[in-house]
Amino acid sequence: MHCVRCGSEVDPDEIYQVQGQQLCEDCAMAAQKGPKACDVWAVRIATHTRSSLGHQGTEGLTELQSKIYDYIRSTGGATAREITEALEITAAQFEREFAILRHCELGRATKRGNEVYFIPWD
Repeated sequence: MHCVRCGSEVDPDEIYQVQGQQLCEDCAMAAQKGPKACDVWAVRIATHTRSSLGHQGTEGLTELQSKIYDYIRSTGGATAREITEALEITAAQFEREFAILRHCELGRATKRGNEVYFIPWD
């Protein structure tokens, strides 16, 4: 079987039904109440927590969050597809991890022409 969201091949015993769709575990988790990039309270909490811990830059991020941040910084911005291909991660992983970067005010999205690019906050 294949996940209808990301297209990955999944053992039939490991398919999840979410809102009428057959999804792999990663996509099923992402479809649930995962972090959303545009969440004012999440931004307030994340920035306050990082400040109180004295975190700057990539301090306190997971390895994958740091890789995404480093990639968008080194390229000056990239599309979700470019990032997922370069880092060999799923779209669901990228969305979940980039939401955290957005909450920490380390990354944001902008439109360039008809494409959405993910860029460093500053």
